[in-house]
Amino acid sequence: MNNKPTLILLPNRDELDQLLSHDIATTLNVALQNHGKASLAVSGGSTPSNMLSLLGQAALDWPAVQTLLVDERWLPAEHANSNEAMLRNSLLKGAAGNSRYLPLKNQANTADDGQYETEELLDALEWPLNIVHLGMGDDGHTASWFTDAPEYTKLCAAHSQHCFAVHPGAAPYPRITLSPNAVFNSEKIVVHITGKAKRDVLERALSQDADYPISMVLRQQQVPVDIYWAP
Repeated sequence: MNNKPTLILLPNRDELDQLLSHDIATTLNVALQNHGKASLAVSGGSTPSNMLSLLGQAALDWPAVQTLLVDERWLPAEHANSNEAMLRNSLLKGAAGNSRYLPLKNQANTADDGQYETEELLDALEWPLNIVHLGMGDDGHTASWFTDAPEYTKLCAAHSQHCFAVHPGAAPYPRITLSPNAVFNSEKIVVHITGKAKRDVLERALSQDADYPISMVLRQQQVPVDIYWAP
């Protein structure tokens, strides 16, 4: 397999949100028609909020769709910095609110303690996921794959573990994140980025000797990757 990422350039963020939400909905609909069920993992942060709101309004058989986050801060779901809070105000506010949602964060006091319960829930899912939606930070991280986290080396090398508790040095809050093993156990990956600064990081990450976390996604040969960018 020789997958080279496809770069899709849009003139503005509104058109990006419309096209990406349409394309994700199409992928899910194909899976629903072929298998009677579908699965979707999405990223948090501020960039995807409008796109996820549009996707949440799509006319799909949402009760047959498994939804989850790619990563989560170890915070109460109602906390303003929780990815779940963003998700409930965007994707899950529409028809997609009837989907089967699996939260990564649970009632354990710490991410280290909670990852074992989350791992069991993830292990019980049907893999591969149909589509994984990723973002990218200005430092080239994706999901919660931070190079300054003590867990980064083990996370990159894991062959079976679906999730990791991580403690990044430069980013706030302990987190739980899908592992590269889990993200690459999917049928399609879409990367959603905006702005010139991130476009510049992306170009560097695409080079053969780059070692950004997002480079793992761009160089792997298991799953096709589409990159959606707008200024």
